Amino acid sequence: MDIDERIKVIMKKMEELAVSKNPEYPCGEFPPKWDKPFKEERVAKFEEKNGIKLPPDYRRFITTVASAGTQPFYGLYSLLDNRRGKENPAFDKPFIATVRKPLLYEEIEQLDDEECDKIYENLHCGFVPLCTEGCGMDSILIVNSEDEETYGTVWYFDFANDAGTLPLINPKNGKTMDFLDWLEYYVDKTLELEDDDFFGYAEIAGILKDE
Repeated sequence: MDIDERIKVIMKKMEELAVSKNPEYPCGEFPPKWDKPFKEERVAKFEEKNGIKLPPDYRRFITTVASAGTQPFYGLYSLLDNRRGKENPAFDKPFIATVRKPLLYEEIEQLDDEECDKIYENLHCGFVPLCTEGCGMDSILIVNSEDEETYGTVWYFDFANDAGTLPLINPKNGKTMDFLDWLEYYVDKTLELEDDDFFGYAEIAGILKDE
């Protein structure tokens, strides 16, 4: 299934979710609302400016479907508009971790001051923030990595609660998630929920294991 076909499948599920469910989410707006997609030229300028190439599935989604939205959780962030109230990451610098060597808060805190400071100085590099669940629990998309396996994967990012940052692992196949995997997991999981239940991506954050 190519990217466009997969997007259609996911958004069809999203439509089903919007009409068949009314989860009492404590965050965001439901049913989801979507902002119009970016023009191709605008995204190309962003890539050129930052010396990166966005992962194909994410790039296709934001240029053909929606640039932002009110879900998952508190909403899909816009790539080009700073709605987070935070400084944007350094997109042009590589992400500091890899799917086989994530950053666990408890391990970082055991390092000496110099090593610890180096990690925190380079922590906000190489990724696009996707959304927040609130209380510092975020999803991020790796757009710049020196590791081929890590590029294009979605991670759980939570230093506010002393977790660290780890890749999201699909419980069905034990593999990392790309942007469309991440979005489809949200809609599939939400379709399964009772109206007053919700889930968090922390449930599937882990370390990629050797096959």
